[in-house]
Amino acid sequence: IMNQTNNIPLVSDGELYPALIQCFFIISAGYIAGQLKLLTHTHSIGLSRYITNFALPAIIFKNLVDVQFQSVSWQFLTSVFIGKTIVFFLTMILTLIAERPRNFASMGEYAIMATQSNDFPLIFPIIESVYKQTHPEFGRYVYLIAPIQLAILNPIGFVLIEMQKRFDDQRKHRSKPWSKFQLISTVLRNISRNPIIVCTLLGIVFNQILKQQLPYLIEYILTPIAQSFTATALFYLGLTMVGKLNRLHSRLVITVFLLSIMKSIIFPLILRQLVFFLVKPNNENLNNTMDYSNLGFLYGTAPTAPSVVFYVPESNLPLQAIASTGLVVSTLLAGPIILVSAKMINLRTLDIKIRESYEILLTKTKYDVSIISLFCTIIVLIGFCLRHRWLKISFIHKYTFIFVGLQMILAIWTITIHHVQHFLLSTTSTLLDIGSILIALTTRTWTTSLSIALMITICYSNQLARRCSWIYHIFGWTVSLCISLIILFYSSNDRSKEVSILETEKFGKIQIILSIVLLVLCILINTISLLRIARRTFRLKHDPTENRSHSNIDHSNSGTNEIRPLMDDDEQTDIQPIPAEIKPLEADTQLFRHGILVALLTIDAIICVSVLLWLIFAHDRNGIYYELQFLDTVLLHGQGIITFLVFALDADLLVPITQKIMKLFHCCGFNINCCRDDGNNRPIENNDVLDLECRIRPDFIHHSNMNSPTETIFHGNQFCQWLITNGYVENEYMAQNYFQQLIDHKQVICINQKQKDNEFDLLLSWYAFSK
Repeated sequence: IMNQTNNIPLVSDGELYPALIQCFFIISAGYIAGQLKLLTHTHSIGLSRYITNFALPAIIFKNLVDVQFQSVSWQFLTSVFIGKTIVFFLTMILTLIAERPRNFASMGEYAIMATQSNDFPLIFPIIESVYKQTHPEFGRYVYLIAPIQLAILNPIGFVLIEMQKRFDDQRKHRSKPWSKFQLISTVLRNISRNPIIVCTLLGIVFNQILKQQLPYLIEYILTPIAQSFTATALFYLGLTMVGKLNRLHSRLVITVFLLSIMKSIIFPLILRQLVFFLVKPNNENLNNTMDYSNLGFLYGTAPTAPSVVFYVPESNLPLQAIASTGLVVSTLLAGPIILVSAKMINLRTLDIKIRESYEILLTKTKYDVSIISLFCTIIVLIGFCLRHRWLKISFIHKYTFIFVGLQMILAIWTITIHHVQHFLLSTTSTLLDIGSILIALTTRTWTTSLSIALMITICYSNQLARRCSWIYHIFGWTVSLCISLIILFYSSNDRSKEVSILETEKFGKIQIILSIVLLVLCILINTISLLRIARRTFRLKHDPTENRSHSNIDHSNSGTNEIRPLMDDDEQTDIQPIPAEIKPLEADTQLFRHGILVALLTIDAIICVSVLLWLIFAHDRNGIYYELQFLDTVLLHGQGIITFLVFALDADLLVPITQKIMKLFHCCGFNINCCRDDGNNRPIENNDVLDLECRIRPDFIHHSNMNSPTETIFHGNQFCQWLITNGYVENEYMAQNYFQQLIDHKQVICINQKQKDNEFDLLLSWYAFSK
């Protein structure tokens, strides 16, 4: 779409798509070469050394000598430096608060991962293709930004990583205390030997000596080396991605996810806002500021650089797994973000017709996403109903049930309004609009209510979480209702004549301001809750004393049917009542999924705040605004899709639905056998990993001795969740399948099943190992 208000050529698909395809094709070639074992680990080390010691220093030196510093926007470079510094220290502080025990290496590595971009091989060709016609000089800023990271921010991370390494060596070998001066001198010595830093300094010096003109002979020598960098670096990136996701498990998922979101979404937003505020218009031309802010946003979408993997000590295997997995996820996530950003980047302030066309497209997208979301919420609710999850295992599912119901109502409301809005009077239309705002805000507040309930359950006890249920309902229902009424009454006499069709601005500034206040409050509460959950999780897993005290508190304070043994008193002959409720995080892996759900919806709220702040501080509507608006619309009305994806990974949710469908077909005369022929259904005699006598039984008895006074009697759900937590199986379906095989082979016996019962719930019975 061409901008009618500006006669400036936009980027053409003939330039953008070849650049993107070229980059990701070379990455794919490297990945395939690694998968086929065409290149070994030794070969990859040689490629890495060539890139860091020859190709990259050559391209930096060559371009810095040619840069005309008098035409450089130092305000833009200052904005990028401030933005990188904010994200760097923000990531470092959040890691300091959340991770226990305190790990300085994680603080340094995560901060570098959130700020160091894969700028030269990946984002530089994109910037060149986007700004080739309008601002060909923008590509040179990549060479000026890179030294900021390498020479100023990275050394801080290196100091932290080296500190942790020396702490570990001192603890392991009981060596003498190390000197801080020695540590700093070691880091500075390594930085001074870095070829990239050396060539950066030489490039600046020779820029002044050679008057921005590299001699022909030197240029002739450096050009082929510099030209080899892009293809070699992208090929090496694909090579390093091989096998990085094989060992991904739940303890890495949330860390990798948050780092990727911080790098690909939050960092570009912060960078754009800082550039917009700090770069002054040139000759009162706001387009100059907008161009630089869009450049900052596009640069921020670059994925994490491959070099972050080499900053981790070889002995720190968990941190190496996070760094390598984060590299893969960040690269995959950056692909579509870069594509959309590059397409929208040159759309300046839009005229009325183009603006209306985009708003109509957003409305249509909202309708389409709502249909898919409605289907997803129905599946989730059916799965919950079949498993009775809001009544057993964890009371959190009762509030999840309410939350998913709200998502379904939002989808139905959006679909209904899309069909009837053309036939309504103005008064009725206003009420429907305020209803849409009320439901949307209620989904935000109930996300926060869910995070509070989750935090109290994990950090304190289920009993306290139940007593605080009034907090969840008051915050979830009352706050959104009060804000909606204030918006309605305040704007009833002052509503704009030209009402936008977008929900975010139908009632003017009062709606925007109150929405920002509510969303910021929800984001703060959600973040604090997730951080407390992260800290408590570590204590529960690594402190046996606190673990037992936590369980005893829950047991002594709980008197509900949820934790009472599911057998009658008269049937308990020589079996003592054993509470079914153990540590919340280990007893119910569903709580981990709830944490993922809250984190995803919190990111959605952050994006919505960015859109609303844009409406307050900027009066223009360019391509980046509509990109954020599109993303916010999809995430808000696609909450049901997000919830489905989080819980659809749980086979225990979908398998009951499949079983009911199979029974229905069987009743109709169709004999359909839907069995899974995979490695997890193999006979347990042939599965060394699930060897009961040598591995499962001794480990579980050891686990029971630490967490329960009874050694041989256990709850079905407890055993299945223990299998998942300790990595013997991947999900609840596999755990229940293995448990059923143990029962069939008489290796585990049910001790509270009535003789006349033909069917019983596998998870809600008590068992013991056979002699």
